[in-house]
Amino acid sequence: MSKNPAQLNQIRQNIKSLEGEMNSLNDQLDLNPESFFPNDSLLPGMSDIEIFDYQQEIDSIRSDCGETLECLSSLYLNADVLQQKNICKIIKDDADALAELKFSLFCSKRALINLMKQLDLGINDPLMYENVSSFQKEIRDSIKMLYDIQKKMKESYKEIKAELLEINAGGDDKNEIQQIDTTTKNDGVYIIPNLEELNKNIDDYMKTKKT
Repeated sequence: MSKNPAQLNQIRQNIKSLEGEMNSLNDQLDLNPESFFPNDSLLPGMSDIEIFDYQQEIDSIRSDCGETLECLSSLYLNADVLQQKNICKIIKDDADALAELKFSLFCSKRALINLMKQLDLGINDPLMYENVSSFQKEIRDSIKMLYDIQKKMKESYKEIKAELLEINAGGDDKNEIQQIDTTTKNDGVYIIPNLEELNKNIDDYMKTKKT
């Protein structure tokens, strides 16, 4: 069925109207998401979103603790002892334990700072103040624990040094025996400390017999 000019003209107008609506919809959909974020004047601090690199912080803490344990152990152990496998393992384990505690302390400090920022924004929830007090106590306890552990580690290296000295002194017993006074008597028996001294006593005895 053919359409008259008036109907064709109406169809063209409807198509143009539809095209206009589609273009308008595309313009609305082509938006910048950042335009929906509130500015600092409306909500201060909301735009300060920080992506923190925790792995970098962990690596930094481990490196720092490694240096700390190297300095602490070198106060009592010499370079040769520090190169021994068992001593290196002890130092590494101590450094790892210290790093775990320091990272826990760092996280507590970071959480406390974030809570304080929220309080500064006007969030006056009583639970927030309770959490602040809890983190403050945790930080104090962690600092005390950190101090106690480092003190125990220091005592541990002093004990290792003393044990090594005792082990190394085990070979000096023969020298101590050789230094016994040859004039010492025990129930009329002379104590002969070594073969050289025995030969000397025999020679002296033979000379005495000849005279």
